[in-house]
Amino acid sequence: MCGLVYFSGCVDHAAEGEEEEEQARLDSLAQAETEGEIFDAYIADAENGINADDVVIQDNGVRRVVWDPSTSVRVPEFNEIVSVHYVGKFTTNQIFDTTNPAVAKKSDSLNYVANGISFDDLLAKSDKTYEELLDSLNTSDGAISDPVFTLNRLYVPMAFNHQEDGTGISFSFITGFRSGLRNLMLEMELNSKGLIMIPSAVGYGTVGSSIDAEGNQGIPPNTPLIFEFELVNIRP
Repeated sequence: MCGLVYFSGCVDHAAEGEEEEEQARLDSLAQAETEGEIFDAYIADAENGINADDVVIQDNGVRRVVWDPSTSVRVPEFNEIVSVHYVGKFTTNQIFDTTNPAVAKKSDSLNYVANGISFDDLLAKSDKTYEELLDSLNTSDGAISDPVFTLNRLYVPMAFNHQEDGTGISFSFITGFRSGLRNLMLEMELNSKGLIMIPSAVGYGTVGSSIDAEGNQGIPPNTPLIFEFELVNIRP
């Protein structure tokens, strides 16, 4: 019961908590519906080269599709080590991360060209290598927004133990990445490509991610993501 000393009335904290939980649930459902529409539009865009009939929607909302699915050439067996290159993109196809150096360099150099900088002219006048010039531009005051290529990064395929339950994939990755990649590995063959679409609920959620110690924003909150994969190696 309410105390006799305080006459301003009692606050039902339990009821407030229930209301907040219900609102959070409704917000989550609305966000999921919005992101579903975004993914539908991405699939329908002919430039993305996706056959809607080939897309599988998982229970957690992750969508996946494989080009050249496994037939008989060389498919990974359980407990083998597989290596994949990946490209992480927003649904606008802007790249934010990749293990493939060629993709990183091409993405940044094209962005400089789009910003009116003649990369080839600068390269011809410079004593730097292509990579050194790109890295110097990326660290200059005139850098493009969110450059992808970094000279001191070791660009190598992501290698992991192919387990049936997906536990060979590091838990440092977001849930949607792990579950989507695990299922792709059951369908891909050597040199085939696949793509997953990750809802924010199994991505970086309502908080997003930071990219450095200062907390600068990496992935914004409530952001659906696209990851493309290529299976480049299989070894016992």
